[in-house]
Amino acid sequence: MSPLDYPVSTIDNPLRVRGKFFCSGDEVIFLKSVTFGPFPAGSFPDEGICQLRAIREELGANAIRVYEIPTLLFMHECARYGLRVFITLPWSQHVDFTKETGVLAGADQLLLETINRFRGHPALGGYFIGNEIETTLVRWMGKRQVLEQLERLIDLGHANDPGALFAYANYPSTEYLLPRNQDFVAFNLYLEDRESLAAYLRRLQNLSGDKPLLISEFGVDSSTHGEEKQAEMLNWHVEEACRAGAAGTTVFAWSDLWQRGGNTIEEYSFGMRRRDQSSKPSMARLKAKWSPLQRGSDELPLETTPKMSVIVCSYRGSATLVECLDSLANLDYPDLELLLVNDGSDQRVSELVASYGGIREIAIPHLGLSAARNVGAEEATGDIFVYTDDDCIVEPDWLRWIAHQFASGDSIGCAGGPNIPPVPTSAKAALIAAAPGGPTHVLLTDSKAEHLPGCNFAVRRDVFAKVGGFNPVFRTAGDDVDFCWRVLEAGYDLGFHAAAFVWHHRRFTFRTYFRQQLGYGKAEAMLMPMHRDRFKGLGGAVWKGQVYTSRSPVNSFVYHGQYGYEPFQLIYPDGNLGMSEVCLHVVWWIFILGLLVGGMFSPFCLLPAGLMIFGSLLVAQKRAWRVRIDPAHDKARARFAVAGLVLLQSFLRSGARLVLGWKEAKWSRGLEVVTTATWRKVASGWWKLGSEKTFWSDDGITRDDLLESLKIEFPRAEVDETGKTDLILSKELLWNWAVITVTEYHEENGRLTRVRLLARPEPVSRILALPLLIGTLIAVGFGWGLKSELLTLGVLGAAVFLSSKIFIRSRLPKVVRSAARVGLRPV
Repeated sequence: MSPLDYPVSTIDNPLRVRGKFFCSGDEVIFLKSVTFGPFPAGSFPDEGICQLRAIREELGANAIRVYEIPTLLFMHECARYGLRVFITLPWSQHVDFTKETGVLAGADQLLLETINRFRGHPALGGYFIGNEIETTLVRWMGKRQVLEQLERLIDLGHANDPGALFAYANYPSTEYLLPRNQDFVAFNLYLEDRESLAAYLRRLQNLSGDKPLLISEFGVDSSTHGEEKQAEMLNWHVEEACRAGAAGTTVFAWSDLWQRGGNTIEEYSFGMRRRDQSSKPSMARLKAKWSPLQRGSDELPLETTPKMSVIVCSYRGSATLVECLDSLANLDYPDLELLLVNDGSDQRVSELVASYGGIREIAIPHLGLSAARNVGAEEATGDIFVYTDDDCIVEPDWLRWIAHQFASGDSIGCAGGPNIPPVPTSAKAALIAAAPGGPTHVLLTDSKAEHLPGCNFAVRRDVFAKVGGFNPVFRTAGDDVDFCWRVLEAGYDLGFHAAAFVWHHRRFTFRTYFRQQLGYGKAEAMLMPMHRDRFKGLGGAVWKGQVYTSRSPVNSFVYHGQYGYEPFQLIYPDGNLGMSEVCLHVVWWIFILGLLVGGMFSPFCLLPAGLMIFGSLLVAQKRAWRVRIDPAHDKARARFAVAGLVLLQSFLRSGARLVLGWKEAKWSRGLEVVTTATWRKVASGWWKLGSEKTFWSDDGITRDDLLESLKIEFPRAEVDETGKTDLILSKELLWNWAVITVTEYHEENGRLTRVRLLARPEPVSRILALPLLIGTLIAVGFGWGLKSELLTLGVLGAAVFLSSKIFIRSRLPKVVRSAARVGLRPV
């Protein structure tokens, strides 16, 4: 948009992301949004512009969400009233867009046209590049394929408007669709039980990681619950959104006038205005709740405010100390004291502290981090000791979120939250921020932790005394892990809240990063004799909970439910050690080195060595491609650099742990872990062969009707309880035959049902195939009839492929007959 076209605007600054919140300029703002339209034709002749003033003044909203591309005049009027607009891109997401390539081309064109029209507009809040792709359609296309297209759209948006915010509007049935490059995380929620909403918001906060969480839809149907109940439920949904630390919420909807797919919806009444445009009670109730809200913490019910002693320990940390002290001076909490323990009595640190009023310095000889933290606790007068580091920056309401956790009960012995790296100012900083091994939390539940990093850590005075403080043998790292484990053993819980975050600078150079990882490995070696049950084999600590990192989980699975209809399709972490961890361990590389040396005497040794190296490189590459790198530095070479850091980090950390802790290492247990991981990999899915068929109905006939017919045609069919497919038609000794379906909903009663018949090898097939593969590789390695062995393998593979295809084709007539029985015709 040309600067000459800029409208009169009451919006001073564009919307930006700041950690877990949104901000405008330097101020954090809580988004108070309402959905607007789509309205039946003729409802508002001026595109609804006549309603904007009421949205701002009578409701108190500061944003709206639209589902159609607005006009420039509409955006100008929103800017005049101070309403930010979130535009939902309306493209055909109800079809298999991985096959219908024209659909994606149309989405690209629409996105580019919209960006070109509104780039730089003061009213632009952000874009939703998609909205609630139906769960069985996602299962059909594949999670990875859908994510690739969503991320591609977001990349396209960022490339053409770097200053705009982009996200995907998700919902619980596909909570695993989390594009790594989206700027914030958005979910449409319609939970009508307050406790369920609060619990699920805590889960979503942790799935959101370092990004803001926005409720992109929350509605209550007044025709079902009544208008007074609607007002009450919308009121407590705002309270729970704030207490969960959400960055904002969007009420569905402004008016009962509503259409979907060109059809006017009359059976539901989600609006805060009736169809005659009179206001429901929810309008005034919501304005009263929204009006005082600037940040989510404004809604925290703090009945008591125990005195907090904020303790910062610094060892020659003057380079980052100014930012830290500035943020501490801006803390918004009624009863606190600020202490800085100058470990080593550094002169420059003393000078900086002296320039701030209200911060008490405690100068000591260099004793190490744990001892310094103990000294801070001895000098503190507060009821709660709150620790952060000299390279951290805290938010003004940080202590309010800490106090909120302790207020939940005396069982909470410690509390904390995430630590988020600031926006990197260089490519090097971006790579280190994306690299593995940084301090992170480990969660047992969505609000209880197993470990809290010492850079964002609070503990009750009496609990600190009971466990004996920090162990002074840990001078640089490991003290927080040891302390948390001892607190848990004492019977207390570790509270966690995603909004209680601090900004934490990662290391500034590769040298200091590698030194940090060596230090972590050394600390783990020191922890091993103290907490023997917390370690197994040659690996790191064994966590009961889930370690949260910037990359998506490696070992996890999604439960889709029967026929893929599970309403909450959760991501379940797999607690077993995967082959990926084995392939990065220093012992793996020692074996590779041994094989390479052996290759000097026998060429056969070079083959497994090459395969092992390839496996390690593949794991590093996959991990590097899953992490989030700051968009300004996210290039292909940056991904390869992160892959190198993945390899080096694991090598250094596991190497330091092994060198210093080899006496405590459980070598036999390590062999068992590797054997188990290898077997799990061998026995996993391998490959699937399939054939597809498509059917059409003008009468609204769907996959549900077809599946019932298939159960008649295949009497031995059984429901696939995992939800990966719909029906297992039959199980043979070597193969099982399954079917997966999806229905696309088109205009009127038009329904397109897709069927995929699958042949999947049973474990017996995999076990029989493995010796053949190994034998062929050995024959190749020794040079025994290279051509004949490869030819035999190729022939056998082709025979298996063709036989399965023939078998599938022989089953297709039964599928067609089942479809015809319920009125579906082949396309």
